[in-house]
Amino acid sequence: MAQSRIYLVGTPTGVRLVRATVRQQALSHAANAMFTVRVATQDDIVNAMEMDIKIENYKAPEQPDLDLL
Repeated sequence: MAQSRIYLVGTPTGVRLVRATVRQQALSHAANAMFTVRVATQDDIVNAMEMDIKIENYKAPEQPDLDLL
């Protein structure tokens, strides 16, 4: 079993400490408490477009290069 660490997760309202095995687990844990996600229905899309909400395309975050010694 992998060893867990305590991660500091910054949110719009402050910070959270989350014990997890990897960084992504800590981020997902915090995000799941703040957001909901489901497939949009046609009515959801129509209603959002009427409110001038634009469809966003997923973009993978840029990964910084590691400085190797």
